[in-house]
Amino acid sequence: MTEPASAPACPVLWVEDDPVLSDWVAEALQDAGWQVLVAHDRPGALALIEREVPKAQPCVALLDMGLPPHPGRPDEGLQLLAQLVRQWPLLHAVVLTGQGEAAVGQQAVQAGAFDFLTKPVASGVLRQALQRAAWFALRQQELLAQGHLQLTVAAQLSEGLREASDQVAEQIIRHVLGCNGFNVAAAARSLGLEREQLYYHMKKFGIQRQAPLAGGPGEG
Repeated sequence: MTEPASAPACPVLWVEDDPVLSDWVAEALQDAGWQVLVAHDRPGALALIEREVPKAQPCVALLDMGLPPHPGRPDEGLQLLAQLVRQWPLLHAVVLTGQGEAAVGQQAVQAGAFDFLTKPVASGVLRQALQRAAWFALRQQELLAQGHLQLTVAAQLSEGLREASDQVAEQIIRHVLGCNGFNVAAAARSLGLEREQLYYHMKKFGIQRQAPLAGGPGEG
C-alpha cells in the first residue's frame, strides 16, 4: 500500500456552532484543497450529508461535540456521531473536545469516532488527522471493491456498522504490517500514523508483534 496522499481525496463534513471558528477552519481546509460541507447543528449536518454524500462514498467528518441546543454538553455531538457512522459505513469521523474532556473523546471513540483532538488544535495536526481518516476510508472502499472484506463485513453487519468498521481497520492494519514484515516503524509510515498510534491500534485489536520475516526490513 502506498503512503497517504498529501492532497485530500474525499469530502469533509465540518460541524461547529461557533460561526467564527467554523468559517476559519472551513477556509483553511478549502485552501488546502478539501471539499468542505459546513453545518452548525445536528439536523443541519444530517440534511447536508444526506443531500451531498452517497452512502457508499468515502468521506470524513470533523465534529465539535458541543452543539445546540445544549452546546455545554456532548450529547448532541455524540448522537450525531452515532447517526453518521450508522448510516455512512465509509465515513471516518474526527471529533473535537475541549480541554479536560478526555473522557468525552474516549466516549466518542467508543461510539465510532476514528480519532479525537483536543481544542485548541494546530492546523497542521488537524490536517494530518483528517488525511489519516480519509486514507483509511479510501482503503476500506478499495478492499470492499476487491472483495477482500465482503465475508467479514457481512458477518459483522448483524452486530452493527461500527463493528464492521473496526473489522475493516483491523484488516488494513494487519495487511500493512504483513506487507512490511511486521516492521512497526515502516508500517506506521505507510499508514500515516505515529508509531505510538499504531501500537495503540495493535493493542486495541490484540495484534501481537512478530519477528521480522527473514530477509525483510528490520524494526527501524
